[in-house]
Amino acid sequence: MQISRTGTVLTGEHTSWTISVHDDSAGETGGYFLCLLLDELHGFDSWFETIEQLEREISEFDVRWD
Repeated sequence: MQISRTGTVLTGEHTSWTISVHDDSAGETGGYFLCLLLDELHGFDSWFETIEQLEREISEFDVRWD
């Protein structure tokens, strides 16, 4: 699975967390993953069927993309 983008959340509840977007639209799941990680033990991910759903979720975060 290819990582499309990574960055750091700048404000809000998840300030300083790492954010990454994984494009699996042509792969096994046919969708997109959004991962938020505080460290190796703490984080969560979400799966989205469409790019529009993913973009709506990402718009909720203030992110500095790498």
